[in-house]
Amino acid sequence: MRKDKLFIRILMAIAGLMISGVGVGIFLYSKLGVDPASVLELGLGNVFHISYGTASALTNVVILAIVLIVDKSYISLSSLLAIFGIGYTADFISYVLDALIKGELNMIVRIIMILIGCLIMAVGISVYIRADLGVGAIDMVSEIISNKLKFSYRMVRVVCDITFVVVGYLLGGTLGVGTVVAALMTGPAVQFVRPHVYKVTDKILGNG
Repeated sequence: MRKDKLFIRILMAIAGLMISGVGVGIFLYSKLGVDPASVLELGLGNVFHISYGTASALTNVVILAIVLIVDKSYISLSSLLAIFGIGYTADFISYVLDALIKGELNMIVRIIMILIGCLIMAVGISVYIRADLGVGAIDMVSEIISNKLKFSYRMVRVVCDITFVVVGYLLGGTLGVGTVVAALMTGPAVQFVRPHVYKVTDKILGNG
């Protein structure tokens, strides 16, 4: 983790997490499914009758507690910031949209919403990555399993995502076309927006 301009990087990481939260909030409001990790968190929220944001925060805390025992070297500033950054922002955005939009949305509008949500998530992820302060607890799971068991990261990530989806769905999480969109399009969307986002973030960091 880079130590230079740490305060600016912390602010950037928080901004990236909150932007991602806006994207997730739009996904939630569409009711067409969310990304794999959020399916799990929604499922936990359903079981314990808590909001998505609280379920997300608790999931992060539990994972970090386990990582603290397994190998605390993986815990970073972003791991701690991610506890509250995405989930509660998503709750807030979902609440605002619910207050502003009356009546049922047709399918075309809902599909457009998840595409917009995916793009916003990609921007947030790009900002978050550029802050270079580590990864959040959910992303850490795949990284640790891959490193400890010497399996390819891609294979471990796929298995983890499938596990999140299955467990989350069984617990009552929302699964739908949005889950497929998040799984298939988030990576390409990040790749598309990253050069444009980096032009802005690098100016802020004084790298450009």
